[in-house]
Parts: sequence; C-alpha cells; structure tokens
Amino acid sequence: MRIFIVVIIIAAFIGCVPTQQIADTSIPQILVQDPLPALPESMQNTPSEISIALFITEDGSVTKVRLMKSSGSSSWDSLAVATILRWQFVPAHTNDKPISTWFHLRAPIRYMRPMYVTLAEIVCTTRERIDSVYKALKQEQDFNELAVSYSIDPSRGNKGVLGEMNIFCYPEQIRRIVSDLEIDEFTKPIQYGDQFVIFKRLKK
Repeated sequence: MRIFIVVIIIAAFIGCVPTQQIADTSIPQILVQDPLPALPESMQNTPSEISIALFITEDGSVTKVRLMKSSGSSSWDSLAVATILRWQFVPAHTNDKPISTWFHLRAPIRYMRPMYVTLAEIVCTTRERIDSVYKALKQEQDFNELAVSYSIDPSRGNKGVLGEMNIFCYPEQIRRIVSDLEIDEFTKPIQYGDQFVIFKRLKK
C-alpha cells in the first residue's frame, strides 16, 4: 500500500488585513506545518491548490481558518481545517511588535511520500550565541553536551535529541537543508523565526 502525505508548498501570502490598521506590516513566516490529511481518491491525480484565510494571533498560533474553496469533500475540508489550526507562525510585526492579522494564502498542494529523519537540535535566541556554538562544533566539541549547555529548547532535556521527525513539518528551506545531511553531519546556523537553530542528523 502506498503511503503519502499532502503538503502545501508555501511561497507567499496574498493580501493582509491587520486588526491594527498600520502601514508597513510584515508578513508571517511558517514555523510548524503539519501535513494535511490524505486527499480523496478522486483528487489524487488532479493538480490542486488550496486557498485559505488564516487568522494568526500575536503569539503565532492560528485560531480561525476559512477554506475559500471546498475540495468537494466536506469530511476532508473539516480534517484540513483541524490540521491547519495546529500550524505555528512567526506573527506579523509592525514597529517591531507582533500583531494579530487575517491573511489569505493560496498555494499548490503536492502529494508525496513522507520523509522521516532522526534529528538533534541546538536552539539559541541570538546570532552571536549560535555562531559560538557552531564554532565549538567545528572544533569537534560534543553536540549533545553543547545542547545541554546552550540550547533553549525543551529538547535540551534529552541532550538535544528530537528523535525521528517528519521533515515536512518544517518550512521548505529547512526541509531542503536537512534532507541533504549525511549521518552525523550538522547544519550551519539557520534562522528559524526569531530564533536560530543547528540541526544534526543521527542514525536511526
């Protein structure tokens, strides 16, 4: 049996309706994107796109979702909305302050196999700190020890180990980088929202 997941490749948001009417509002960035449920069989071989309106709050969570066009399956629509409500964003900002906004997103849907990779991570809040961690890694200091000492993510309690991750939960930029890693290889520092992260690929 073929196992696939449905992935939205987010290129850009279209339109912006800030709850605070202020010019020069930044757009949100995707942080966590759970794959959508499997498409109905009648749609699996048909090119599709999704058009949705999202209400993204100041903490980056999605609290309201409106499908602008139905898939033709009410059950799939309901599951898709429930999934999108779990997505997490860097919120829109104006004057360096987060704001709640409605956004309209239109993006193609791709139907592909999931890809699981065993990962560890080190997450820091500043470029200076993550650069110092990266320098230490290049000097062959232990990744797990550095994660315990410097990472701000709860994964530090497990020495930075995340375990087996479906990389389609990450933004496309991170998916590309992580999928190219060899076993025991680590990334350069990556900006991830307002934080910075180094990933390491582990053996299963």
